[in-house]
Amino acid sequence: MGELILGQPALKIAVNTSVPLDLTSAISLMVRATDEQRFDSWLVSSRSRLSPEIRHDLETLLGFSGRLLYYVEELLMSFDPFEPARLDASFEDYLSHLTDMPPEAYHRMATRSVLRVHDDLGMPATAPTVHDRGAWREFVQPGITRANLDEVVDLLLAPEQLKLRTVRLIERFWYDTYGPEHERALPELKQAVRQASGRTYSSVEAAFSDLSGHRLPEEVRSALDHVERVTFCPSYHLGGFVQFILYPPELILYFSVTPNADDSARRTDESVLPEDLLPGLRALSDGTRLRIIGMLRENEMYAQEIVARLGISQSAVSRHLSVLESAGIVQVRPDCGMKYYAINAQRVRQIADALEQIG
Repeated sequence: MGELILGQPALKIAVNTSVPLDLTSAISLMVRATDEQRFDSWLVSSRSRLSPEIRHDLETLLGFSGRLLYYVEELLMSFDPFEPARLDASFEDYLSHLTDMPPEAYHRMATRSVLRVHDDLGMPATAPTVHDRGAWREFVQPGITRANLDEVVDLLLAPEQLKLRTVRLIERFWYDTYGPEHERALPELKQAVRQASGRTYSSVEAAFSDLSGHRLPEEVRSALDHVERVTFCPSYHLGGFVQFILYPPELILYFSVTPNADDSARRTDESVLPEDLLPGLRALSDGTRLRIIGMLRENEMYAQEIVARLGISQSAVSRHLSVLESAGIVQVRPDCGMKYYAINAQRVRQIADALEQIG
């Protein structure tokens, strides 16, 4: 695919797969895979079989750095996965790298991931420089999705424990859950790389649309001027989910190895009745609600994050979310005193199918 992208001669384009790249995709998907209607069945069932200890570590270590799970991205990028000597890295290579890093490096990665959350919310911040629990709680709070705030603060103030639990999670997740699955999927991952490498496209947007079936997320499109290399990576259990790592000057765009069979299986012959269609159309007729849907198209978000991203009052956001929930377009999941919202893909498809039949 290379450097034949028209209009972007300086942008390096590659297709690749490796253990660290695929592992990062899988563990990121696993933490989100709580809804069997939206995620690959292997992910959902494997998540349910995780030991309580590892499931807790998964929720904690991938649940304090915002909806994009920046901490696991920091782990990957600390490895320099696109260095020529590491393009074929094994899991043992990656684990050795994680084991050799000092505890202070984990503290820096965790802190940097929370700083990225602040930047996304338009609230640039500075990490505390003193051992002040109150200051650290305030700093970490915007990034909390699934984790317990006080537990995360404890880890940030004890880098040795942060490193211990991070390495344990990665090691156990690979050996107990994902390693055998990766080996099974590896031939198809490599075939997907070969097939994608033989194509040329007029733009990154066109390549992503063809390989993934999705439009390039706006936050990625708007950041392309700061990207020097785009790497497309196949992911076996991605399904219809949109997944990317924007880490300028690097951009990693994941695409599904196979069409989203789960989505096809969920389609039914039942058509939406006209009276059932109307609430959905009303819910979709408002610009702010369409913005909310656009924000939720990649993964669920908690209510406070939606408020921060929209920049309007919490009461107004609550009203819009209530309309979308009543119409069945979004689903709400309470967790630890917070509400998480996600698109009900099946309902959206029903509305789209009904409109198509009318046409």
